[in-house]
Amino acid sequence: MTPEEKAKEYSNSKGLYNEHGERLLYMGYLAGYKEVARWRDPKEVLPTAGEPVIVKYRTAKNVEKHGIGKYFNLGIGNPWTIEGSTGREVIGWRPIE
Repeated sequence: MTPEEKAKEYSNSKGLYNEHGERLLYMGYLAGYKEVARWRDPKEVLPTAGEPVIVKYRTAKNVEKHGIGKYFNLGIGNPWTIEGSTGREVIGWRPIE
């Protein structure tokens, strides 16, 4: 089931049967889902220091992967640790919900 289908089903399960109310709840759910699911650019916004997030990164061989990482701004070296390693280039992150 897609997120859109789940949102519509949820709207109907809450007793919002008229078109207008169903549509508003559906749109609100999708807006929240899309905000949480979007990738953040670490050059524009950073997570709270020390808090685990999902990261998208490139390996030394330029392979794109995903993992769990943390941001620490210590002023030296790479500020990201990803599953115990600091030698990876983070190209995106999103919160763990």
